[in-house]
Amino acid sequence: MPLAYIVAVAGKGGVGKSTISALLVRALAERAKAVVLAIDADPNINLGEKLGAPAGKTIGELREDLLRHADSLQAGASKHETVRYQMALAKVEGQGFDLLTMGRPEGPGCYCYINNILRTFIDEAVDHYPYVIIDNEAGMEHLSRRTTKRMDTLLLVSDPTSLGVRTAIRILALADEMEIKVGRKVLVMNRAERLPEGVMEMVGTAGFDDVVLLPYDDEVDDLISKGRPLTELTNDDPLFRKVMGLAYSLR
Repeated sequence: MPLAYIVAVAGKGGVGKSTISALLVRALAERAKAVVLAIDADPNINLGEKLGAPAGKTIGELREDLLRHADSLQAGASKHETVRYQMALAKVEGQGFDLLTMGRPEGPGCYCYINNILRTFIDEAVDHYPYVIIDNEAGMEHLSRRTTKRMDTLLLVSDPTSLGVRTAIRILALADEMEIKVGRKVLVMNRAERLPEGVMEMVGTAGFDDVVLLPYDDEVDDLISKGRPLTELTNDDPLFRKVMGLAYSLR
């Protein structure tokens, strides 16, 4: 089976990471005519809501459950079957996608053994899908812990401001410092018809492989304000058409 194509989405808060992640999940599912894996790795959980599939049990909650039974897991021969079963319970199935929600970081206690088990099974799950979309927090905490093995495309989302672009550039540098294997590095300027002059020079020297401009979309904002899923957008919605173009540029 070919390895999944992994897309990580990151950027500062409020720039539309989860919105773009949700639209990209839908676009890639339509392109591949297959189920896409969506991973909500932002502690501020909302990817499931935007996909119309509220999060079930989070991996954080599963981690807590496994820690409470760590002794029996370590001693028992069926620990892999137990974790696989619990992972299946944590996965939410939607139309064209499966959703895993990471949840909040762990509390006090030793999670090394549990994290290693979960990492193994997440990596195993990933390669059963043609595409994987990971909606990250700005610091990319889950990527720093090697939750996934690699990253084929890193989408750095920014609004059309120098602050948003500087944050995207810092995250790009962070990925390099963590020695994460990144294929393509793409700056996504959300709610932007063009690059502001003061931003163009910053972008040109940052090392991005591509820059994608996504327009403001009042229908998307209306759905979000009403708490409605973005799956309700029509295929001819301007923003979705742009994201579909981005989807077809992958792989």
